[in-house]
Amino acid sequence: MIKMLQTLKWSAFALGVWASFGATAVFSSVLCAAEGKVEIKNAWNEGRYLAFQETNVSYVEQHERAVLARTQTRAAFDWQVVAEPLRADGVRTLKLKAKRVMIRLQSDGADLVYYDSDNLLRGDELMKDVFAKLMKSEFTVELKDGKIVKADGCDAFAKSLPTGATDDEKYFIEHIRTVVAKENLAQIFEPLSYPLPTQPVGSGDRWTTETPFTLPALGEKKMVLDCELKALGNREPKANVAAEAILDVDLTAGASATIKIEIDGKYDLTDGVANDFTSRATVNLELPRKNKAGDEILVKAIGVIRNKLTVVKR
Repeated sequence: MIKMLQTLKWSAFALGVWASFGATAVFSSVLCAAEGKVEIKNAWNEGRYLAFQETNVSYVEQHERAVLARTQTRAAFDWQVVAEPLRADGVRTLKLKAKRVMIRLQSDGADLVYYDSDNLLRGDELMKDVFAKLMKSEFTVELKDGKIVKADGCDAFAKSLPTGATDDEKYFIEHIRTVVAKENLAQIFEPLSYPLPTQPVGSGDRWTTETPFTLPALGEKKMVLDCELKALGNREPKANVAAEAILDVDLTAGASATIKIEIDGKYDLTDGVANDFTSRATVNLELPRKNKAGDEILVKAIGVIRNKLTVVKR
């Protein structure tokens, strides 16, 4: 178990990519009928929503075709979201509460962690306690121009968590604590503005966006997305936006990674809701290691992060 956790820590930045693209968001859009173009903004509309978020992460390490480690994580969050009226200063307050939580971590096909709030027969007492506290907590975020300017509830939730008796329990609790830290909430909301154009676009139009982001110990990087409005609905006012990017990253200790990101979003322009949003990030890594004989080897790893988001207005 400890070895598996060390493997996950080695690839922590890769496993964190999914948080940047699996998200809860609502877009307000303006259809320019005269020009056949549409304007899309990352701005919530007032109202109540249910957001269903699913994430799958697979990670494999190998050397000369021999598999050294294989893990898979599945997570599902059902969020109840209340968007309050837009304030005069341009800030929108959102209140979030988890209605269902499921997380499953497997190594070589065996369950290491499994919990589902809809199936209380599975999961140990520590997990039940931690997730019960999460579901009782309410998190408030303030958004302006698609970016979080304030987040409340994170510190109170973190302080309510137990400390854990073993190394595995401590690692699990620390992981859950980071899930609802302000930085992670920002990764949930803000990236949905990454592929959006700055002006109205029509079907088939292409554009490029540049987004700065920070990786721990590596500083600020830049992601360039090639975007396209694939289609506008004929019978219903819907838009389909696709985007992709490839990033080459030099990591610490001689490690490197290539990340390919693919995004497909379908937006209902009448209600202003991103009602179907999917993303896939493929991460290829090269990690310097030592084998049992103490010789330097280069381990190749691949991580695939898939996300799907469905938003329903209540």
